[in-house]
Amino acid sequence: MNGTPIRQDYLETAIKWISGNKIEDYMGKNQHKEDAKELWKYYEKVIKWIKEIFPTYRREMKGLPWGPLYDEHKGLLVDEDFDVDKMEERVKKLMMDEDVRNKKGIYQYVLNGNEKHLNIRTFNNRQKRQAYESQDGVCVKCEEKFNFEDMEADHITPWSQGGQTIQENCQMLCRTCNRTKSDK
Repeated sequence: MNGTPIRQDYLETAIKWISGNKIEDYMGKNQHKEDAKELWKYYEKVIKWIKEIFPTYRREMKGLPWGPLYDEHKGLLVDEDFDVDKMEERVKKLMMDEDVRNKKGIYQYVLNGNEKHLNIRTFNNRQKRQAYESQDGVCVKCEEKFNFEDMEADHITPWSQGGQTIQENCQMLCRTCNRTKSDK
C-alpha cells in the first residue's frame, strides 16, 4: 500500500469489520505481524459474498456494515433454498416501495427481516385522528377506551404482508397492545 486516502479508507473499513469496530484492540493484537494477509483475505471474502448475494450494485449499498452482515449470514449461499434472483426481486420491489424511507436499510432487512432498518412511512396525524374518532377512542385489541395521546397507529394488514400506509389500513391501538402484538 502506498498510503493513498482511498486505500486507507479500505483498510479502516476492513479492520472495523474484522474487529467489530474495536480497531485499537485489533491493531494491538496484530501490530507485530509481518503482513495483513488475514485481513485482506477476510475483506475479499466479504466483497465476494456481497457480489454473489446482491449482484446488482446500487449506491445504497455503500457504507453498510457488510462485515458483520457477512459474519451473520455467510451461510446463505450454501442454503439450498436460497435464491439470488428472488433476493434481487425483493430488493427491487422494496426500492420502488414509497413507504420505505430508508432505502439503505433494505439490504439489512432482506437478510434479517427486521423492519426497523426500513424506516417505514408512518401514518400522518390526520389519518391517526380519523381512525381514533371512528373507533370512538377504543383500542381494537383490548377494547378499552384511551385518550388519543395514549394510542398508536397500526397497519391492519401489516406492511410486511403488503399492507399500505393508507387510511383504510389504519387502526388505533393502545401503546401496550401495539407493542405486544405480533405481525398478524
